[in-house]
Formats: sequence, C-alpha cells, structure tokens
Amino acid sequence: MRKTLITLVALFTLLVPLLAACGQPAAQPTATPVPTTAPAAPTAAPTDSSKPRIALVTDLGKVNDGTFNEFAHLGALRAAQEFGLEYKYIETQAQADYEKNIQTFVDEGFDVIVTVGFLIADATKKFAAEHPDIIFIGVDQFYEPGTVTDNLVGLQFREDQAGFLAGALAGMMTKTGTVGVVAGVEIPPVKRFKNGFDNGARYVKPDINLLGVYLPTFIDPALGASTAQQMIGDGADVIFGAGGPTGSGAIKEAAARGVYVIGVDQDEYVTTFANGAAPGADRILSSAIKRVDVAVYDQIKAVVNGTFKGNGIALYEAANGGIGYADYHETADDVPPAVKARMAQILAALSKGELTTGVDPVSGDVDPNTIPEPKPFVSSDVKLPRIALVTDLGKVNDGTFNEFAHLGALRAAQEFGLEYKYIETQAQADYEKNLQTFVDEGFDVIVTVGFLIADATKKFAAEHPDIIFIGVDQFYEPGTVTDNLVGLQFREDQAGFLAGALAGMMTKTGTVGIVAGVEIPPVKRFRNAFEHGARYVKPDVNVLGVYLPTFIDPALGASTAQQMIGEGADVIMGAGGPTGSGAIKEAAARGVYVIGVDQDEYVTTFANGAAPGADRILSSAIKRVDVAVYDQIKAVVNGTFKGNGIAIYEAANGGIGYADYHETADDVPPAVKARMEQILAALTKGELTTGVDPVSGDVDPNTIPEPKPFQP
Repeated sequence: MRKTLITLVALFTLLVPLLAACGQPAAQPTATPVPTTAPAAPTAAPTDSSKPRIALVTDLGKVNDGTFNEFAHLGALRAAQEFGLEYKYIETQAQADYEKNIQTFVDEGFDVIVTVGFLIADATKKFAAEHPDIIFIGVDQFYEPGTVTDNLVGLQFREDQAGFLAGALAGMMTKTGTVGVVAGVEIPPVKRFKNGFDNGARYVKPDINLLGVYLPTFIDPALGASTAQQMIGDGADVIFGAGGPTGSGAIKEAAARGVYVIGVDQDEYVTTFANGAAPGADRILSSAIKRVDVAVYDQIKAVVNGTFKGNGIALYEAANGGIGYADYHETADDVPPAVKARMAQILAALSKGELTTGVDPVSGDVDPNTIPEPKPFVSSDVKLPRIALVTDLGKVNDGTFNEFAHLGALRAAQEFGLEYKYIETQAQADYEKNLQTFVDEGFDVIVTVGFLIADATKKFAAEHPDIIFIGVDQFYEPGTVTDNLVGLQFREDQAGFLAGALAGMMTKTGTVGIVAGVEIPPVKRFRNAFEHGARYVKPDVNVLGVYLPTFIDPALGASTAQQMIGEGADVIMGAGGPTGSGAIKEAAARGVYVIGVDQDEYVTTFANGAAPGADRILSSAIKRVDVAVYDQIKAVVNGTFKGNGIAIYEAANGGIGYADYHETADDVPPAVKARMEQILAALTKGELTTGVDPVSGDVDPNTIPEPKPFQP
C-alpha cells in the first residue's frame, strides 16, 4: 500500500504543474469581501506571548477569493478570535514566492504556519524538516504517514463522499435521465469525485445515463465549455464540474444554456457565479464541498489544546464534518422538499458509516465490493413531517428557551423544506388546548417547551402514538413513556463547571458567588459544578453559594447578591430563573462581573446591551436548545429518531457551552479565553469530569477532577 501511495503522489505531482486539482481557480470573481489587509498585515492583534502565534501562506490568490485560500483564512481567523491568538497572513503573488513567504514567518517567530494547496507541499515539507519547533498545516496536501516529521500534517478530504452526494442530487433532479461530469486530469482526487458522482447518481436512479470525461488540463475553461455543450447535445440536463477552471468553464457554459449545474470543492455559487452576480447563478443546484475552514480551525484548536498530531495526514470526511454540500441558494425553490430530505438522509448515512460510495478512498478507482445497493428515489416514498411548536409562557422572540426552540425548528424546516407552525402560549391553562389544536390539524411532530408542559406532553404522546413529541427541558424516565416521546435534557453540571472556571480565572478578590434557585437536580448540577469549576482553576478560591426557595423573586436575588458583594465576591453567577437574574442585574449595577444561565443573558436580562450593567456580564452557561431541537427534527427526517425517554445534550454533541463575551471581550485576557476552550474541549472528549452526579446533581467525590491551577 505504501508503495502505491508514493507512486500516486509522484504521478499527482507530474500531472498537475499549475493549479489545484479540482476547484481552486487562480482568478475567478471574488466572493463578498472579507475584511482584509495588505500581505503580512495582522488580522488579529498580537496577544499573550505564551500562546501559539498563527500564520498563513495562501496559494496564488487572496483571502477573500472564495477558494481554499478564503476558507483556510476563515478557519484560522475563527481560531485566532476564539482563542485570542496573534494571526497574520501573506497572499502569494507567484509560485516562486512560496519559500520566501514561509521564510518570512519563520524569521518572525511564528509557532504555527498554515500553507494552502498542493503546489506548496514540497516547500512546506522542507521547512517542517528544517524547523521541528514550528507546526506546519498543509491544506489539500498529502504526506505518506511516517515519511514526514511530527510537526507536519496534510489535510485530506473524502472527495468520493462529496462526489457521491453531488451524483445523488443530480440523479434526483434530472428530467431527461441523463447527467454528466466534466472532470480534470485523471488523478486520484479527480477519480474520487467522478466515480463517487457516478455511483451516487445510480444509487438514487439505477437506470440513469451517465456522461463523463477526463480532460487533460485543469486550466482550459473553453475546453470545459465545449465539453459541456457536447453533453447538453447528448441530453444532459445536470452537469457537474470537477476540474478547476476547466470544470468551472463547463458549468458556466451549461448554466448559461439553462442547464442545472453542480460545483466542486468550495461553494461555486460564491466563486464562479460571483455570489449570484454572474449569469447562470440561478442554475447552480449546489456544490460538493471540502470544509477547509473546519479542518484548519480543528487543527489549530488541537495545537491550543495540546492534542495536535502530525507525521502524516488528517482525513476529513462526512463523519467529522469535513465534506458536505453547499446551500441551494437561488435554486432552493426548484429543489423539491423530498429531494432535500433524501439528501439529508444520504449525508447522515455517510456520516454514520452506514453507506459506502463504491470508490477506493485512496486510489479513486471503483471498488465493486463497496458499491451500495440502489435505493431508487421516489418522491412519494419520502415522508416529509409537518412540524409544530407550542411555547411555554412567552413568545418565539423573547430570548428564552421559546426562542431557541423556535430557531432550531425553523432551521430544520427551512433546510428540509418542511411545513412549520407555532402557537405562543398565553396561560398555563392553555397547554392542552394548544396541543389539541396541532393534533386536530394533523401535524406529525410537536415540540413543547419547558418542564411545566411535560405532563400534558406525556398525556398526548400516549394518546397519539402516530405523532412524535419532543419536550424541551423535560425529564421522562426511560421505559416509562411511549416510543414517540423524547425529553431533551442538558448537562447543567458541564455548563456550570465552565462558568465556575471562568469566574475562578477572572476574580481579583479570590471570592466568587452563585445565587441558585430551588434545590432541585438541575439547579444542584449548576451550583455544585460551578464550585468545582472555580476550584479546578483556583484551588484556594472562596466560593459563596446559596439555594433560595423560589425562582420568581428578583428582589430576593438582588439582596442575596448584595450580601455576597459585601463578603468580597467580585464575580457572581445567577442560576435561578428571575431570582437569579435579579441577582446578576443588581451585581452588574454595582460594577461586579456576572455570569448568566441557560440562555445568553446579555441578550435577555440585559436587553442585548441596552440595559444597565450589560458591560459587566462575562458570559452565560448555556443550554443549546436550538441545537437539540434541530437535531431531533433532523433525526425524524433521517429516520433515526429514538423516543421512549430522554436525549442528553452535553459538550460532546454541542448541547452545552458558554455564550459570547460581548462587551467584556476586551476584559477577558487571551489566556483565559484559551483555557476556557481547553476546558470545553476536555469536557467534549470526556477527558474531564465535573465531580457532580449528572442525574441527581449531588457532589460525586470520585469524579472531582484534580485541580490544574490557572497561570495567567
């Protein structure tokens, strides 16, 4: 296998002397501009010298050109902003400048250098060997594992999966039964795209007529255009371009002739079709994309967290969010909801490893043993659930769980083309009436918000087993409810631990406090974990904490906060509904830092910055209700919904976290931001426990983590 891989790399180098393999045109209409600077100018200010300094060298082109350059830049920029890192880039003007540009950043003492495109691979490998103390990340670069140094990683992508998705879309959208792919030079990544496309099209339409050709160059748009003309003459009404400017020339020509097209690598609606400004933008269905931004961010995050692994390649695929398909943009109304739903199902199956592409992921050749059994697309066979939502008391724009549940449902409805309605509950007595309304109207999925509506939700689920019920912040003992009901629960202990860690790192007096509500399990999870998080980073911290007998007494919360401030607390968390919110409003008004709970209280309690004290809220320990609701509706669409109890949302699945720093962003040192990300990453990977029983909320002495004091 190693000899085969080396041979393929050598062939790859010989055949492609000029441009990126499948979709990095050197000059195309640019995307909507990203704020930029002159080459080598900083895009994130110099910060803590103990943190890695990040640099990026583009391939030919700019960081706002819509190609891998832009997506690599966006991934690096996101990491820099999130972790408080210094970040600079150089936009390469000529291939001869690759080594000079890398040398610039070596001379300036950068710790991590990202290079974009396979043409810069040799220079990257050379510099990595010469500078083992610098980490190098090569975008779309292949290095045989074991042949390079531990400080170098090449980011590779499963083009066969992206191509399979593109083929499935083409197969479902064709009217003539004929589709085509205009591919570049016959090298492994291009073969992966083409063969994946062919197999994806046959998967949904076994009798499809496939037109496909490899062309001897990546840089001849006119050749691509003439090839597309020929395919259209042969009946193709959907054409996929997978060959750099050659492929882009093909889809531009096809789109100009009214034929649907699919782009490659990046979102070609943005690049080739100038973000909708170029002719034919209304004919591009989607693009088979490599998520370079995800991969670059992921690798820099690994550096920050101390988990970076070099010495070869890092593979990005459906399972880790590395490939997918782009937005439908102007063709969104042309793509039937059933097609959107089937595309989501196929991506889910690829992500879970339940569906293979029939393509060897290394050579790109067809692998007969892994060609999936066809599942022909029949629109009427794809059931499109109708979604409804009943709020707790309040509205869908009130900044509470109501709004976040609504946003999750709305996102799913828009993404999958689903009907969606909601009722804003005016009084608790209306819960059952509102549920009955949607039952009578024949909705397939009903989302209910808040624990107060749990009994009504459970009752209706038992009475209507053909309807799926999703209860936000509702607990049902597994095995005691029907298969059509799930309650969404959240790891408050993890969110509280994060809040405590932030408080522990930000206190100047060494005393922090938490004003909690009634002593019930979720509140105990917040309070106990807050204390453990604070001690994890500052073992000698003085933690003041109290449970109050009510959730609805802001004045009691305020007076409790006053008492804590009198005892020296300079960071206070509120975890008790309006009682807790009253506490943090009072504390913030007195100039004390505060931390919110459940949702982003900068938006709610502090009126999106308009209320007094908004400049003192550090963050909020949040439950990602939007993520959970979207995830459950997506599971219904994909056919993977599981009821009969609870679904736990935690750090590992994006269900908890902490809110933006907002107006205190400049107050929070970069080192604190970086440590917060490290803690979140450790919770996500299961490497860090909170010391709190995730069910009862009681302290669990066996899982209290060993302190790792924060060193500013």
